[in-house]
Amino acid sequence: MPSGRPLHPTPEFMIYRHPGWTEYRVEAGRPDNVGSRLKGFGADGVVALAISYYWNTITSARLHAATAAVLLLFYLYSRLNRLLWESVVVIPSLGLQLETHRGYSGFPLFVSRRFMPWSSLEDFLINEGIRGWDVRYYLVAINRTQHGALKLEVAFENLLPRFPVLLQVYHGVQEALNEEHAERRIHSTRSISTDSDDGDNK
Repeated sequence: MPSGRPLHPTPEFMIYRHPGWTEYRVEAGRPDNVGSRLKGFGADGVVALAISYYWNTITSARLHAATAAVLLLFYLYSRLNRLLWESVVVIPSLGLQLETHRGYSGFPLFVSRRFMPWSSLEDFLINEGIRGWDVRYYLVAINRTQHGALKLEVAFENLLPRFPVLLQVYHGVQEALNEEHAERRIHSTRSISTDSDDGDNK
């Protein structure tokens, strides 16, 4: 069974531990908050009442109908494409995955993923940047592309959580990264030893 626990006092941060992977999740808002859901449903109800009230006006002319359709589509898109949470997923022996989930009132509908195998991940750091008059910290994965160039991938790029959250995720990823580097060194040593034995036999 996967387990999740918040990092006190940051209830928007959860760690989900599964047999094959660990997810560090930062939520844009508590999806289990009844008040937030009722507020969202209330806004939808107001829009539905407005459409029903002005229905005759909307359908009286093509221009009115087209304008109403565009506004309704824009409203639906904004409601269905709200940021729900962002995650850093650590998959031992495979790599690191950065995810962004969007949807409606706690129900994910769209997800974007950026996967980086351990073999191309150079490092995972807490970086410092300036935003306006504030100094902000953020997590960044240094990934080497197939062409040899270094590419920076920012984790939690939309939410930018607080430093205690970043520190917890940093330690978790670094632990997995160090274990992967140790495994690679062991395999490399075994390979060199095997080649040396083959040469002596010849």
